[in-house]
Amino acid sequence: MRRKNKLLVTTVGVLVLLGVLGATSMNASAAFVSPTQLSEKNYNGEWVNLEGSVDDLETEGRTATFEVVDGNHSMRVVYEGTLPDTMAENRIVVAKGRVEGDRVVAKQLSVRAHEGSERPSETR
Repeated sequence: MRRKNKLLVTTVGVLVLLGVLGATSMNASAAFVSPTQLSEKNYNGEWVNLEGSVDDLETEGRTATFEVVDGNHSMRVVYEGTLPDTMAENRIVVAKGRVEGDRVVAKQLSVRAHEGSERPSETR
């Protein structure tokens, strides 16, 4: 009985580690793309790190929608969660998520430090 329990615990542990490794490597292997690159190639269903400037930011409850622009094209982003404190119009953002048709459903947002405009409350 003890040997079977050890085998079961070891098997479950290995499966959990493989699951964590798979999820981590999937997110780490996501390509950094611009809205222009998304418009030129079909990334539908793929995980991406969409980078560009924030435009048309709208929030309703815990859901934020905004455009990520790069000067040539834009891509709609939908994010549900707490926004970073530095999130604002014209800031450079990386939206990490899955491309679903004409939008990216982001699971994580990162605002680039010291890039883009200052937050409205910090202007002189």
